[in-house]
Amino acid sequence: MSKIYLDVRVPGLARTYEFSADNVMSVGKVKSHFASQISAAEGRDIFPDPGKVLFCSQALEGFLQDFEILGDVGIVSGDTIILL
Repeated sequence: MSKIYLDVRVPGLARTYEFSADNVMSVGKVKSHFASQISAAEGRDIFPDPGKVLFCSQALEGFLQDFEILGDVGIVSGDTIILL
């Protein structure tokens, strides 16, 4: 298990955040964690239903499914994730 550091863009807010995650975490778990942390930082509920948030990898040029593991699909430190 190793940490990966990601830039997380939220176009709806026109903001980018920096997060870290373990490379063995599932996309669904990471997405939920990121959504709650962003909502806390903004002081309001940004993602009312985290299950409907789309998790897109800019480097992989596509959407990732909740069951996929970050390290298994090739997410590495420095990648940009977009939450829609």
